[in-house]
Amino acid sequence: MAAVGLALALLLAGLVLRRGGTIPWAVACCAAASVVGRAGHATADAHAAALGVLLLLAAELAWWSIDLSPRLHVERALVRMKAVGIAGLVAGALALDGFLLALTGITPGSRVTLAALGMAAAVAVLALVLRGGPR
Repeated sequence: MAAVGLALALLLAGLVLRRGGTIPWAVACCAAASVVGRAGHATADAHAAALGVLLLLAAELAWWSIDLSPRLHVERALVRMKAVGIAGLVAGALALDGFLLALTGITPGSRVTLAALGMAAAVAVLALVLRGGPR
């Protein structure tokens, strides 16, 4: 539970101070809290995949919030394009998660290690997205 509190504090600090460096740490803390919270449960299911997509969405919205300057007027078309881009990214991630879950045939008897690997993969993808993709 402390990791979730730390994640929220990091996210809030990043938003208030308009510093994006705290966002990946907030996402990592949430992912770690999820993996630790699932340690007693030997399941890896759609909930872990959905959490990864929600972490991606939260990070994208936080970055967008930090990028927007309250002193500048932003055109509606630009806001619409950004929103559509984020929606497409989230929909793509959700579809990919569903495909990978179906492909691997994760069953309720799967180990928490598989959930940790999946969460690590989601965080790695998120890090690539936040960095601007592979260079």
